[in-house]
Amino acid sequence: MKKQERATRTRTSLVLAAARNFDRHGYDGTSLAAVCGDAGISMGALTFHFRSKAALAAAVADEGVGELQRIRAACPHTGRPLHDLSALVLAVAGTLHSSVRARSAARLITEGHVASDWPAVWRGEVRGLVERAWKSGALTKEVRPGTATQLVQHLVEGVAIDARVTGGQRGPAPSDFPEVWRAALTGLAAGPGAGLADVP
Repeated sequence: MKKQERATRTRTSLVLAAARNFDRHGYDGTSLAAVCGDAGISMGALTFHFRSKAALAAAVADEGVGELQRIRAACPHTGRPLHDLSALVLAVAGTLHSSVRARSAARLITEGHVASDWPAVWRGEVRGLVERAWKSGALTKEVRPGTATQLVQHLVEGVAIDARVTGGQRGPAPSDFPEVWRAALTGLAAGPGAGLADVP
């Protein structure tokens, strides 16, 4: 049992060290030697758990996407599209800011080193909420749902980039992001009567 626990701890340490390196340097800029050095674990132990850098990247992406999916699943479904959209955006942005695994997964997927359906699922959910808000008259008719969806994506991706640049400090999303999100949402809303009062 102790051997199994040690193996689990080693694997966890390697995935975390790899996530830090992939997040900072990307796939191509990360070496297995750097991951071993960061984790304080031998190359032999790394290759016992992961046969290649690609396998290690896939493990990091699986864990990061898992975090994002759990956050998404925990978001409320109140039937009020602006409220639900706001809760989803703030939760995903917060996770990307605070979790190096989630940020690393997003980078690996975006750069094409790991295949995942997460981007399509995330974009589809945002698009669905935006379209429902638009059809209900809660969003201004001057902005198409596709444009609003793209704006949401850029804002959330910006959180991950900002966290990467600032060293991915742990903690909640940057204090100004909810304000930035509120400003964007106010610009998308149809007006004062669009139901923003109860939006997070």
